Amino acid sequence: MKTILVPTDFSKISRNAINYAVEIAKLTKSKIILFHAYYVPIVTTDVMVVPPLVEIEEGNMSVLKKIEKNIRAKHGDKVVIESKCKYGLPTDEINQFAKKNKVDLIIMGMHGSGVLSQKFIGSTTTSLIRKSKTPILVIDRRVKFKKIKKIALACDFEEIPKKSILNPLKEIVHLFKAHVNVINIVDDIKKLPTVKKAVVGIKLEHALEDINHTFYFAENKNVVEGINQFIKEKKMDMVVMIPRKHSLLKRIFNEPQTKRIAFHTNVPLLALHE
Repeated sequence: MKTILVPTDFSKISRNAINYAVEIAKLTKSKIILFHAYYVPIVTTDVMVVPPLVEIEEGNMSVLKKIEKNIRAKHGDKVVIESKCKYGLPTDEINQFAKKNKVDLIIMGMHGSGVLSQKFIGSTTTSLIRKSKTPILVIDRRVKFKKIKKIALACDFEEIPKKSILNPLKEIVHLFKAHVNVINIVDDIKKLPTVKKAVVGIKLEHALEDINHTFYFAENKNVVEGINQFIKEKKMDMVVMIPRKHSLLKRIFNEPQTKRIAFHTNVPLLALHE
């Protein structure tokens, strides 16, 4: 891991994500890029009003530089950090910047009462998880940095991820000497797995052969509740998902907003992408 991108909207929640990113950067010796994307709609009346973009960008950069200065004052040369400011829609600008600059990991905060919640649906973070090709580590407002020892990898055994997709997970495992717990929530644990799921399980076992891991199967009619229960009972430090087109995470995001969806607030969510 060489470069960590940390989008910020200057809120307390994003400041918390920055603090988390700094600790990860210190351990991995990665460079941090603080990133702020802003968009000001042009007001159309009888006379078109164009906002003073230069002044707005200068103001935003001033705030970024202040955050940068505070980090240097606290951590000294332990952290390499720079700031970037772009005009445009946040999701688009973050994606384009991450791709162009070969960012290894995006770390960002989120709003709402949990890693996924009603308030969270439709936010920049959710949009990035759906669209980004860069791994994203989502930090809830209550998450504080600590060593990661137990990782829950939620898997529905419908499709085997490519080995390369798991590389960011493996890097975290090696960094903290963590243990991966592959969890599959099923509605009836007595049902025998299909041939397809059995094959996926064997391939996943092979993909994880170089790291410590254990497979778990738990019964629950509600997948989110099942994952929450597993995280709580097994005292997980992180939950990992792969948001493919028909994956568990995609299905969760497509749940009606009237149905409350929330993961535990005290664990980060790592979304890995193909």
